[in-house]
Amino acid sequence: MKLTRKNLRILLVDDDENDAELLRAALNEAGFTHALTHFRNGSITLEYFKYTKATGSSVPHLVLLDLNMPLIDGVRALHRLREESSFRELPVVILSADNDPAKRCEVAKLGIFRFLKKQANNANVIAALDNFIDFYNNEAASMAAPRGPAYLSPGERLLWARSKGTTVAGSTDPLARYRR
Repeated sequence: MKLTRKNLRILLVDDDENDAELLRAALNEAGFTHALTHFRNGSITLEYFKYTKATGSSVPHLVLLDLNMPLIDGVRALHRLREESSFRELPVVILSADNDPAKRCEVAKLGIFRFLKKQANNANVIAALDNFIDFYNNEAASMAAPRGPAYLSPGERLLWARSKGTTVAGSTDPLARYRR
């Protein structure tokens, strides 16, 4: 399946309700019409991922994660996600007003797709999402060569399966090798 603005599943994790509504409006205006799920802290987010793993539910294509939140902040939530093999390669974009170099370095080591500074118009988020879609589709096209799934790594099999509109149980996202 080709990823587009219309079918990209996004999880937004941000405690600021105003920022979340501004982002939702900007995404709708830009044509991102598929599900945007919003959680207010890292604790709820981790529970959600436990549920998706236990039930085999589909996970979002991409997570937009704020760093400064109550209960479990974005850095701790990302650490805990990366500890779980099922979510180790999940594409994450950090979206935060916090520009602390130590935090930026820490989340970069955990493997993120981008680190974005929060802006009022969210143009940087739209551009990053478009970049992710292009990257994802280009990888899917190059991985879906006639080699077939038997000759691909587990991550490549997942991308190959997604490009065909199916899923491969137990696979991880192959994009991680480009984020480290």
